[in-house]
Parts: sequence; C-alpha cells; structure tokens
Amino acid sequence: MNKKLQLYIANLALKNLPFGGTKWHSSAKKLSDALVARGIEMPYKLYYEYNLPGNSTPAGFMQKYALDYFCHNFYNDFALRILTDKTLKISEKKDIIKYVWSVRKNKNDFLAQYANQIQELNPELSHINANNYRSIVYGAMFGFAPAEIDYFSNPKRRNFAREKSNAETINSFGVQLNYVLAPRTAKIVIALLRKNAQNNIKVK
Repeated sequence: MNKKLQLYIANLALKNLPFGGTKWHSSAKKLSDALVARGIEMPYKLYYEYNLPGNSTPAGFMQKYALDYFCHNFYNDFALRILTDKTLKISEKKDIIKYVWSVRKNKNDFLAQYANQIQELNPELSHINANNYRSIVYGAMFGFAPAEIDYFSNPKRRNFAREKSNAETINSFGVQLNYVLAPRTAKIVIALLRKNAQNNIKVK
C-alpha cells in the first residue's frame, strides 16, 4: 500500500481513538517541563521514555495502536466511508479494505499483546497488574511514571475527590495538570510548588 493510503488510514484511525487527538503529546512531559522551567527538581522522574514494541517512537506506536483499535472496532463504519469517498480510486478503495480486513482477521487480543510486550521490555512496569492492559499500554505510550500507571490501573484504590482537589491546587500555581497523579506524587509536587512560590515571594 502506498504512502498516500497509509496516511489516509492513519489519520482516520487517530481521530477515532478513545483519548482523542491526532498528534502525540504527553501530559507527563508537559508537567515535568513546567516544573523544570520553574527550577523545581523532583526526587524522581515524572516522564519516562519507555521501550515500545517494534522499537517504535511514542508517536509511531500511537499510530500503530490506532490502526489496530480502529480496524477491530469500526470496520463497518470504516468500510462505508471508504466506499463512498469520491476522492479515492476504486483500486485504492480495494487496497485499503484489503489491508483493514487483514488486520481485523487477527482475532488475538492486540491490547493484551502490547501490554505483555511493554512489561517485558520495561522491568520497572513488571509489578503492575498485568490484567489491566489498557492502563499499561496507554501509560507507556504517553510516558507516565510507573507510580501513576500503577495507581490508575486499580480503580478501587482511587480517591476521585482527592484527585480533583490535588489538580485544583496544582492548577492554582499556574501549572496545568491534565492527568491523574498518584497521591504520593501529587503531595510532593504540591509541596515543591508551595516552596517555590514562597521563595519567589522572599526574593521580591
């Protein structure tokens, strides 16, 4: 399949991912960069560059995952859109449908496969509940720290009221928090932001 058709499928698939968006970005990296810009040093990393299946970059892996997800979940809608698209030649439509069907024929749980591969490639994630495939795959894809992946992989441990409060506190310092921090991480981030704010007041 030529690059034009690969791009066509990739863009369509990315628009239908559960987390939305067509370009890779990491909320963990954004938070890490924001703290560094303020001269704040965390005792451990907030953003990780994990080893991903196929030696992919995060953006490349997101595209691959998007294709698998889309082909397995939206085949009928996808086929209808392809067949009625007047910008595509008949031969191109056949090539795309053939590709999508070849992916769809794989009945294995691609999410579980990716999660297992990620844990094998990254020992720091091996302790996380292997049954929560989505948390492992998404967490690694976007570079979340092991503590955060472990925390949101178990919904029963989560305290949504505390998460909201922590996010509001962090946001009050002018730092946008767009993902869930583990309680210990949030406590450290808030303490460091408060200390940084107090130091800035003293300097003025």
